[in-house]
Amino acid sequence: MLSKPRTLSIAASLAAVVLTQSNAVAGLVANYQVGTGANASAIQVDFSNGNTYEITIHWDTPLNGFDGLLTATQSISGASLVYDVYSFGNFVTGIDIGADYEYGNGDLWPVENYWHYWTQVNGAWEMAMFGASDRMLSNGSADAWVFGSSDAPQTVPAPGLAVFALLMLRRRDRH
Repeated sequence: MLSKPRTLSIAASLAAVVLTQSNAVAGLVANYQVGTGANASAIQVDFSNGNTYEITIHWDTPLNGFDGLLTATQSISGASLVYDVYSFGNFVTGIDIGADYEYGNGDLWPVENYWHYWTQVNGAWEMAMFGASDRMLSNGSADAWVFGSSDAPQTVPAPGLAVFALLMLRRRDRH
């Protein structure tokens, strides 16, 4: 029979493998927690190479979808946001997170070289028919930015998958 430290080490290794394999399928590169406050909203950024970043932004003062993305990119070391300002609102043209950067303003028709804005409504993604400046974030809301495709945002694994796997392995070892 394995000793407790060895069992825990094996369980932790297996949990890491489960998380890595899930991320490889979904393209999840990193999760970020930014800001402070009683409310939390999710912002997902999908690059055309399949890399996805999840950002949970915490806030108290009301934020719209654009301000949420701007605050998130300003809070992540090395991240940046490029946008044009128009009378009708802001138009996101470039997002830089981690090793990923994409820029586009929709000028390469029929290629969709621009950032598509999505919102989650009742658990399903819907392409927004309004600008991010017009959407007020609410506690638990989810927004996504997808570059170069009108496809819905990627499905990413639920947070805590590795912790769940570790707990299940530890529970099995006790029996």
